Amino acid sequence: MTRSSRRASTVLLIVLAGLSFGRCGGGGSAGPTQPPVSVPAAPTPAPTPLAEPLSLSCAKLPVGNPNAGCRIEGSDYVDIVDRAIRTLQAEQPAIFEGDIVKSNGAYYVGLIKILDRQGVCAEFDGEELAVTDRATSSEQFHVLTSWRQARFGPGSYRTTCSPSVVPSASALAPLPPSPAGCPLAPSREISCAREDDSRYIKDITAAVEQVMKEKPELFNFDQVAPGTPWPAVKSIPAYHGAVVEAMAKKGYCAKDDGEEIALKQGSNTVSEQFDINFQDKYVRIGPGIYRATCYPAAF
Repeated sequence: MTRSSRRASTVLLIVLAGLSFGRCGGGGSAGPTQPPVSVPAAPTPAPTPLAEPLSLSCAKLPVGNPNAGCRIEGSDYVDIVDRAIRTLQAEQPAIFEGDIVKSNGAYYVGLIKILDRQGVCAEFDGEELAVTDRATSSEQFHVLTSWRQARFGPGSYRTTCSPSVVPSASALAPLPPSPAGCPLAPSREISCAREDDSRYIKDITAAVEQVMKEKPELFNFDQVAPGTPWPAVKSIPAYHGAVVEAMAKKGYCAKDDGEEIALKQGSNTVSEQFDINFQDKYVRIGPGIYRATCYPAAF
């Protein structure tokens, strides 16, 4: 071998040795380099939706005094209340037939929201509408007759209370959380009453029938309510829970309130109540399961 050939071989060995050392660490052998492991970040839980006050005007006032003295005086709000009723008739004609109110709950909620737009706090106590824009006094109005006719003018005014009785502490109290899996904020009803038609009765009837078919262990089909095909229920809580679960799978927010099943879907505008058991012993199906419609939603 010539001198130039030996020199070339020596250079080649040095280069190869350098490459070999570059792949080794601490003199030991190493396996192939592994790509870094990416650890997925823990999912951020969805924030719990917050309940929105029905009237921002009420939320701005201090809590009213339930023991305030009330007496008949001249009314500061009768014209404002009259205009609110006429505005509601124009905005929501479907809940009226002339001056007859077809939906008590939609009527009171509509009035409260219209008055709120004018900076006036209004609250329905189940009988009268309390109205104010100040902490020093409030006025009571009876804006719906027993035959469901809207009442206007001085005849709707009842009394003036000093200091204001609204907003009430109960209307501002924190609400229980929404049922598990319900994406809607909790809500509190203003008025519940039976209406001509139910929005959800077909779906909850189908859910009851589905539960009877898929979970026969919850029922005693050999025992039925007298004069009906409704089977006995072995456990009312388990039965109600199964129906709530079935309705949740249909996209509803559903709650067993201990007596009835409450349902809402899509918003807190409205909810409905259903009594799906008879005498706390049997299944109940049919038009009689519908009990009331609540405005806003009752949970």
